[in-house]
Amino acid sequence: MFEIIKDKIKDKKLIIFGELHGTKEIPKLISEFFLEIAKEDDFNVCLEIPSEFQEEISKFLISGDKNKLENISFFSNKYNRDGRNSAEYMNLIKTIYFINKTYKKNIQIFCVDPNANTQNKKERGIAENITKILDTEKTFAVLGDVHASKKRLSFGKTDILPAGFILFNKLSNKMFSIRILPKKGEFFNLGLKKVFNNKSQGSFNEGFDYILEIENVSPCSFLDK
Repeated sequence: MFEIIKDKIKDKKLIIFGELHGTKEIPKLISEFFLEIAKEDDFNVCLEIPSEFQEEISKFLISGDKNKLENISFFSNKYNRDGRNSAEYMNLIKTIYFINKTYKKNIQIFCVDPNANTQNKKERGIAENITKILDTEKTFAVLGDVHASKKRLSFGKTDILPAGFILFNKLSNKMFSIRILPKKGEFFNLGLKKVFNNKSQGSFNEGFDYILEIENVSPCSFLDK
């Protein structure tokens, strides 16, 4: 599986993973992928974490002090649990620290979630924050799958220009978007929810270059569980 993805992204500048927030399995899968690709490539990582936590995340990558990471209010907040602040997401950050130490890398994590009061402002903000940090290194962004789509989207009367759409119009074939799509299971995003039947999502899947299907997911965990 990883070899297929590695071959497809060989010459890409930006690779976006579109994920379902709130699972145990997806952050672990991405962590395993980063461990594998770090053997060959240098890269940076963008996470859908509010930009206000950038300094604290960057300090962790220097110190490796897991207590300081766990004390960041984003992860300890009990009232806004949408899956991005799960223990599994935190372990993904710890994996980057491990990779840097083990492979003598200098992978940086960039917090790209902006302060925005509408969906489209959020999309523009994510795209702008990612664009700012693109350099000679390959960059991976881990976003919710709506943000990662390369196509315009409509939900009811709301038209959305996803961050992936905006970035694709700037980068063209230098960008590659991957949707990680569970076939079944449950996830935790502001409550326990079931995975939708993916057979009805064909048009949404057209917004991605590659669909990575995984069999089953289970709800993420949090620091106090």
